[in-house]
Amino acid sequence: MATLGLLLLGIAFLAAIGAIAAFALGKWARMGDGMSKLGYYATFSAAIALTIAVVLMVVAFFTKDFTFQYVVENHSPDTSSLAWLYTLSGLWAGREGSFLFWAWLLSLFSAWVAYRRFSLRDALSNMGIMVTNVVLMLFSAGMLFSEPNNPFKSVAIGSDGSIIKVIDGVSQVIGNTSTSGMNPLLQHWAMVVHPPTLFIGYAGLTIPFAFAVAAIIENDGSKLWVEIVNRITVFSWLFLGAGIGLGAIWAYVVLGWGGYWGWDPVENASLLPWLTGVGLLHSFTMYRKRDGFKKWAISLSAVTFALVILGTFITRSGIVQSVHAFEADPVSLYLFLAMILAAFAIAIAGPLLRGETFKGNDEFESLAGKEAAYYFNNVIMLVAGLLVAYLTITSGLKGWLGWLPLAGKSIPPTTYDSVARPVGVLYAFIIAVCPILSWRTTDGPTFWNRLKWPLVGALALFGLLMMEFTTSLQPIYNKMIALKATNAAALKMASAGPAWYYSAIAILGFVAASLVIAVTVSMFVTGAKKRAEARGESFGAALWNILTKARSQSGGYLAHIGIGIILIGLVGSAMFVYDNTYTFPNKAGSQFQVDQYTFTFASGQSRTLDNGNTVDEIALDVTRGGKKVGTITPGQTTFAATQQTRTDARVLSEPLRDIFVTMQGADENGVTVNVKINPLIWFSWSGFILLMLGTTLASWPKGGAQPVAVDSRKGISRKVAKR
Repeated sequence: MATLGLLLLGIAFLAAIGAIAAFALGKWARMGDGMSKLGYYATFSAAIALTIAVVLMVVAFFTKDFTFQYVVENHSPDTSSLAWLYTLSGLWAGREGSFLFWAWLLSLFSAWVAYRRFSLRDALSNMGIMVTNVVLMLFSAGMLFSEPNNPFKSVAIGSDGSIIKVIDGVSQVIGNTSTSGMNPLLQHWAMVVHPPTLFIGYAGLTIPFAFAVAAIIENDGSKLWVEIVNRITVFSWLFLGAGIGLGAIWAYVVLGWGGYWGWDPVENASLLPWLTGVGLLHSFTMYRKRDGFKKWAISLSAVTFALVILGTFITRSGIVQSVHAFEADPVSLYLFLAMILAAFAIAIAGPLLRGETFKGNDEFESLAGKEAAYYFNNVIMLVAGLLVAYLTITSGLKGWLGWLPLAGKSIPPTTYDSVARPVGVLYAFIIAVCPILSWRTTDGPTFWNRLKWPLVGALALFGLLMMEFTTSLQPIYNKMIALKATNAAALKMASAGPAWYYSAIAILGFVAASLVIAVTVSMFVTGAKKRAEARGESFGAALWNILTKARSQSGGYLAHIGIGIILIGLVGSAMFVYDNTYTFPNKAGSQFQVDQYTFTFASGQSRTLDNGNTVDEIALDVTRGGKKVGTITPGQTTFAATQQTRTDARVLSEPLRDIFVTMQGADENGVTVNVKINPLIWFSWSGFILLMLGTTLASWPKGGAQPVAVDSRKGISRKVAKR
C-alpha cells in the first residue's frame, strides 16, 4: 500500500511537469490549442492522483494500517463519540500528512480553475494554470525527494508492538505502538477543523499569485485576471481567517494559559498572508471598479503567496523554534526558501518590467478621498505583514545574516503588542471614515453631512464602553499593577507603558471601534432608505435586497462591523485581564476572593476512564454579591499511553466577561488554581463570526457569464455561460 502511495505521488509529480511542458510548448513553440488542451488534462490527472493518495491515507487511518509509519505516529487512540473525527484528522495532524493534504487542496483549486476555463483556454488562463502546476510540482517533489516530508514511509510491527524500520540497511526499533499516536492536545473539535481551514486558505491564495504571474507573462493589464480570481481570493482569505480564529479558540480552551494569541512564530505564520490579503482584496476592488492599483494587485498577490510559503518555511525548516514547529529538514529549507525569494522577486520585478502595462488610475488629489484611504490601507497591511514576518524570523538570522537588526534575538510578545496596538487603532480609524469619503476628494460640508448622524450613534456606543472602562477595566488595571512585584502578568502589563498611555490606547480603541460600527451601520440604513424611496419597497425589503444583491459591498461592510466588534473585545480581553494564582486548603468550604467573585471549594475527585486515562478534577462554586454565578470544574487528565498530562481549563461565561480557571496542582495540603477574569472576550468571538459571515457573503458566487478578454479592436467582449 505504501508503494502505491509513492506511485501516486510520482504520477502527480509527472502530471504537473507534463502540464507545464504542454502549456509552455503551446505558447512558446506555437504548437497550438491541442497542446494547451493536453495541459488541462494533465492538470486533472494530477488532481485525480493526489485524491486517490489522500483516500489511501484516510483508509489506512481507519483500518489502523500500521505498515504506514505516518499512521503509527498520528493515529488517535480515542474511544469517544468523536473518535472517528480524530481518526480523520490524523491526515493533517503531522508533518507529512499536512504536506500531502496541502498539495491535494492545491491540485483541487488548480483543477477547478482548469474546469471553469476549459471551454475558453485563453492565453491568460493557460499561463495561470501552468504556474499553479509549477507550485504543485515543487510540492510533489518536496514529498518524493525528502524523507521527512514523505507520508508513505513504511515500517514493520513486531509481535510486542515494536516499530521496526530499516535505516542504512539495518533493522532498528524506533518506537512502540502502545506509546505512539496523536498528541492528546490535538484531540479537540477546534483542532480537527483548524488545520484544514488554514490549508484551504493557503492553497487558494496560490491562484491569485499564479494569475498575476500569467498577466505579467502575457503583458495583459486588463482586469480579466482579477475577475477570474477575485471570488477564489475572497473565499481563500475567508478560510484563512476562519482557521486563525479556530486556532485561537483551541489555544484558549485547550492549552490552559487563558489567552488566544501569544505571537508564537507559527501563529504569526498564519497571520502574515491574512494581513497582506486584506490589502490584496482592496486592491482588487480598485482594479475592477476604478482601473487603479494594478501594480499593488500584482505585488500583493506575489507577496501574499510568499508569506504563505514563509509560514510552512517557518514550520518545517527548523530556522525558528516553536512548540508548533516540526523538526528541521534541509530539503524544506532550500525548497521553500527558493519559492519565497522567487515570489518576492516577482513582486518587485513584475511591476517594474511591465510598468506601462500596469499603469493605473492610482493618483489621489486629497487625503480626504477614498483613493487615499485605500492607499493607506495597503501601506499599513503590507508594512504590518513584512514587519511581523521579519520579527518572527529574527531568531534564525545567524551567520552571514548576523549583521541585520535584531539578528539572533527572539522577540517577546510585549514588543509585538507595543506595535500592534497603536497601528491597529489607526487602521480602525481609516476603515471607519473610508465609507463616507468621496472619490478623489471630499469637501467639508459633504463629509460632515455624512458623519453627523453616525457620530451620534458612535457617541452613544462610546459612552457605554466608557462605563465598562471606568467600572471594570480600570479597576482591574489598578489591582494588577499593585501586584507587579510578584505577578508575571502584572509585570507584563506594567511594562507596556505608563498608565496614561495604556489608558489612552484603550480609550482611542473604543473611539475607533464605535466609529467603525456606527458609520458602517449608517451605510446600510442610508442605502436601504434610498432604495425604499426609489423603488417603493419597505425598509426591510430594501435592506434585504441590498444584502443579497450587492453582496460584495454588503459583505465588506459586515466585515468592517465585525472588525469594530473584535477591536472592543481585544481592548478588554488582551489589555485588562485579571490574572492571579491562589492556593487554598484541600477541604470543602475553603474560600478565596478574586476581584468581585467569591470561590468556594465544593469537592474534588479522581477517576479512571474506560481507556485508562486518569482525570483529577475539582468543583468550585462561584458567587458574586452573594448570588451564585455557577460552578466551575477545572482539572487535569493524565494519558495512560504516554503519561502526558493535559490541563483541562474550564470557563464560566457572563455577558461581559469570562471566568477562566485552571488547576495547577493538588495534594493533601492544598489546591493551587490560576484564575483569569477576561473582560469583553465575547466581543472578540462574536466579531469574528460576523467577519466570517461578511466575507462569506462577499465571496458568494454570482450567476451569469465567465469573464473573457475584451477584443479592443471590436470594442466588445464575448461572454460564455457558466456550466
